[in-house]
Amino acid sequence: MNSSKLAGLPFQQRIETREQWPLLAEELLNRSGLPGPRANLSLAGEFARYYARSGVSAQSLSLLSSWADIPANEADAHDPREFLPFCAVLAYGAYYGYSDSEDRTGIAGELRLAMNDSRWRVREAAAMALQEIGEFDFGLLRGMLDGWRAEATALEQRAFIAGLAHPPLLTDRVHTAYCLELSDDILNELLSGKYGQADPEHVRVLSKGLEYALSVFVASEPEAGFALLRRISGSGDKMMIRIVKSNLGKKRLSQKYPEAVKELLAGLTIG
Repeated sequence: MNSSKLAGLPFQQRIETREQWPLLAEELLNRSGLPGPRANLSLAGEFARYYARSGVSAQSLSLLSSWADIPANEADAHDPREFLPFCAVLAYGAYYGYSDSEDRTGIAGELRLAMNDSRWRVREAAAMALQEIGEFDFGLLRGMLDGWRAEATALEQRAFIAGLAHPPLLTDRVHTAYCLELSDDILNELLSGKYGQADPEHVRVLSKGLEYALSVFVASEPEAGFALLRRISGSGDKMMIRIVKSNLGKKRLSQKYPEAVKELLAGLTIG
């Protein structure tokens, strides 16, 4: 069966038949949008939605593991094959809420590996997988993150922040309060030098995540959010100042809360 005929089959038939996996991969790669700046997120989402249910077969899960485990030396950031682990990691997030405890343990391990991957797109898939879990059950996501936080790497912390910076998760003030609390903890860890021995590139990636994610939380809960920005801006730390300035420059804050933004910018000092 060639890939043009395969495109007419439902995902279920293609995923459940191991002999069709190479053709399924070929179709996804042909439609991936890679190499290029934008992967086909709608296609990846369509694939992941097949797994958003209970009763997923062991064979279907083995497809995900075979794709999620494709290493960077076989599919780097400029290779269309990177789309396969991207799709697999996103599908793990879609399935997590429906899975049993044994599968959850395995999925959690795969997600943490993806969070620490050298490829930014695979790391982004891990953050998006957290969003899938949070939309299913925010409490489930919170329990997962709380269990990982103490020993989380800088790249894992970035995934936590990026995953939470998702407006559908912030419709409940309790959820936003949790996001601000976690952000505060991470910022304090950066100020304390906790990641002094970490790869500087990993710390940079975490900082870049904070440079936009905080604005999402602040826009959802401005009183507590601006208080957090004021506190860290007062540290005089260059990284903290950069994080604050970047968030204040986001339209979701600068247009909706111009006076608060102006006040904060006027008071920024670097020690």
